Amino acid sequence: MRKFFLLGMAVVVAVLSGCGSTNSTTFRSMSAAYRDVVESYSNDNTLINVVRASQKMPVSFLDIPSIMGTGNVSANASLTGTANSLSTMSNTLTPTVGLTVSGGYTFTQSSLDNATFMKPFLSAIQPEIVGYLSANQAAPRSVLYSLVIDSIDVVTDKKDVIASFVNDPSKEDYLSFQRVLYVLVAAGLSVEPTFMKVPQSPVMDEATMRASMGMFTAALASGVTVDEIATPGRPNRYQLVRLVPQFRMCLNRTDGQVLFGDSLAPSMYCTQTFKARAPSRTATELGKLLADFGNQTYKNLSINIKLRSTRNVFDFLGQVVSMQNAEKPTIVKIFNPEALEAKPNSTAEDFPPVPLFIVHKNQRLANTLTALEYRGATYSIPDDSNSFSKEVMVLLSQLLTLNKISGSIPPSPAVLVK
Repeated sequence: MRKFFLLGMAVVVAVLSGCGSTNSTTFRSMSAAYRDVVESYSNDNTLINVVRASQKMPVSFLDIPSIMGTGNVSANASLTGTANSLSTMSNTLTPTVGLTVSGGYTFTQSSLDNATFMKPFLSAIQPEIVGYLSANQAAPRSVLYSLVIDSIDVVTDKKDVIASFVNDPSKEDYLSFQRVLYVLVAAGLSVEPTFMKVPQSPVMDEATMRASMGMFTAALASGVTVDEIATPGRPNRYQLVRLVPQFRMCLNRTDGQVLFGDSLAPSMYCTQTFKARAPSRTATELGKLLADFGNQTYKNLSINIKLRSTRNVFDFLGQVVSMQNAEKPTIVKIFNPEALEAKPNSTAEDFPPVPLFIVHKNQRLANTLTALEYRGATYSIPDDSNSFSKEVMVLLSQLLTLNKISGSIPPSPAVLVK
């Protein structure tokens, strides 16, 4: 009987061991800790380079290309007790079940100081990228354009520059640039895709075109099309062209005419937008506020917008940080014209400008988005809604990600962090 009793208790212990579920708390905590570390890593990486730019120092970026997680689960069960050969009732058995869960992860850290990353980083931001950033609505367009636009020129049809506005907050006429920028935002400045015709053959008459169609079959199958060239008083001619997609910055026609009248060339207006029945409140309100901007004595004016490189965006923000931490602080503020659409019967005075980007130096803050030390000083971004700092951090993160083209992150990192 004692053997059967011991065997029964062993079965109970085995069942208890099998029913023990793996505690996932350790793995969940490990994942949560990793997410927090990566978020802080990204924010610190962005802020440190803004601070470096503020001190005219070289910028340098790091990335985490891979993460390797490990986990271990070990279980043990034991049975201890005493047995009396005279009475089975005096037998005592104590089962013990144990479960140990452990885990950890390692990650690799790579430097982006290579030509593959630096070429797009130092090149002018393409309108296509601006379109991506504006489409996701991570920040008001006035904030996005304040970061990526370097200058705005007003040009006549004879290529004469009649006005030029530079996005430099240290200049005395910086408010003039901001004024023009807000007008363009009110005029619906956006990015639209177009197609450029790239010739693939000489111009041919109809007979030559028909005779050559057999040779053009392969070309037509690869995306080349036939473009008809109509000339008044002459027979139509033909040419093989390839449609290459490209992006351009343009204005909404309805809102643009409220602000500029008939001064702008037709090519300045977007072709793929529907004409609104009435202008937006943003254009109407800014048209009253800035009625003297449009010069009705000019016709066929063009607005040329020069975009910065991602490196120059960091330089611009470094300048903003340097100015606000100078002996005589100057805070760069941004007005959001789009806010007029969200609040009926509002005016521009109802929405005072908000600081673009705030970085405190050697100040203790109750809540920080990120904070770090650099060259003996502490820099921190406040975690509040009193500025566009969060929106700027999001845009910078997305800009950097779009610069990480194939090959920019080395396949064999030199540093393994455990």
